[in-house]
Amino acid sequence: MSDYLNIAIIALVGLVQASLQLNLGGLILLYHASIGKHRRRKTRYLAKSYIWGAMAINFLAVCASCFIIDRIFSGVMDTKWILITIGALLGCGIIMWIFYYKSGSGTQTWLPRSFTRYIRRRARETNDNISAFSLGLLSAFGEMPLSLALYVVAGNAILLTSDKYQVLAAIFYAILTAMPMVVLKLRIKSGSNVVAAQRWRSKNKRFTRVISGFGFMILGWFILTYWVL
Repeated sequence: MSDYLNIAIIALVGLVQASLQLNLGGLILLYHASIGKHRRRKTRYLAKSYIWGAMAINFLAVCASCFIIDRIFSGVMDTKWILITIGALLGCGIIMWIFYYKSGSGTQTWLPRSFTRYIRRRARETNDNISAFSLGLLSAFGEMPLSLALYVVAGNAILLTSDKYQVLAAIFYAILTAMPMVVLKLRIKSGSNVVAAQRWRSKNKRFTRVISGFGFMILGWFILTYWVL
């Protein structure tokens, strides 16, 4: 299998993970809590540290996935486990369509209310770069039940890539997962405001949910076609 195809799979996995909303929601909470309390320059640094934290855990998680897959299978996954992973992806797609957002006009996700309240409190209390970095880590970790199958697929695809490209592929994956946060940061830097961003999320949450669910489904079909059939 060519490196181009494996990189395409990694890119698709990164984009599907980028469609999950907890990282972006946490960044919006951080902006909302920081604006008015800190200078704009400090708020930008806090947002940058938050994004680095989210990227760091995604990079470390996919590297851990590579290590575990390599140790268990002495290389890449066999067909049986690839089929199990495909089933998990299809299940995640259904979860995205039906259960991801709670009922109501807001953008509260499936996460327990206690965890959501904790994220909100941490965002309000974040006053330095280390706290912002750890908040990014925490937000990315909160999506683990849905992103675990994505880490497995990305890890297997990285192992199928030529050795000289594997580290670059993992970095590329981590960057893709952060793209919505980077876009939000750039828009706010250019004059947009966080209230408009949250209003857009609320208005378009059905669209993002459908797109994300289809992303999981397409990814499952893609790896079924190229890794199994």
